[in-house]
Amino acid sequence: MESYGLSEQGPYRAENQDTFRISPEGIGVLAVVCDGMGGAAGGRLASDMAAESFTSFSSISLELSDGSEDEDILRLAVTAANRKIYEFAYDNEEYAGMGTTLVGGVFRPDRALLVNVGDSRAYRISRDGITRLTKDHSLVQQMVDAGELTYEQARRHPRRNIITRAVGTEPFVTSDIFEAPAREGDIFLLCSDGLTGAVEDPELHRLTLAAPDAESACRALIDTALARGTRDNATAVVIIYGKESADNAE
Repeated sequence: MESYGLSEQGPYRAENQDTFRISPEGIGVLAVVCDGMGGAAGGRLASDMAAESFTSFSSISLELSDGSEDEDILRLAVTAANRKIYEFAYDNEEYAGMGTTLVGGVFRPDRALLVNVGDSRAYRISRDGITRLTKDHSLVQQMVDAGELTYEQARRHPRRNIITRAVGTEPFVTSDIFEAPAREGDIFLLCSDGLTGAVEDPELHRLTLAAPDAESACRALIDTALARGTRDNATAVVIIYGKESADNAE
């Protein structure tokens, strides 16, 4: 299993408030992407805290798990991250309201289990096509569900960046879990909305499949988002099944 991640500051942002972590485990790979919010300092701190807390909690628990407890571990890891950020903001008034999206997962040899809060996404990519595994917690997603917008209209809606759920903004948060089978040749993409807001799903599919490895895929995706003038920071983590594992940190 090969993995790589890349995050770049968007042209209209003063700071990159996205964070990712990749942690090779004995059972596969643990990965997470967070997109912070809450002011110049708060957003970056929130995403860092969430990614670190999620990874630390999950890594320790997964070492003791046979796989049957993965869903509970991921949910509890999000709960731990939420509590850490919320309590920090409560104790430090200048950080009031800070929070972050979170999409993460554990990638075992035969399946991927994903968890999300907010509008950062997970995709499964293969020769057969691209499937969005997570569902955004956003205002425009609610409008799409209600039949008020099409997906194409949602992509261009002026309020498309308003999320309805975040890690750290409330004492408790509800996370969603998604499971997908995995086989040799499958590719999983975790990403922030700075990527998906600029690069549509068919092109995510084409660029990822055309790349020779996970690092090249991340660079092609992020470079395309930046070239398109993405309005936000852009982050991508790519996990490829059936290839030799590779460490990453950038």
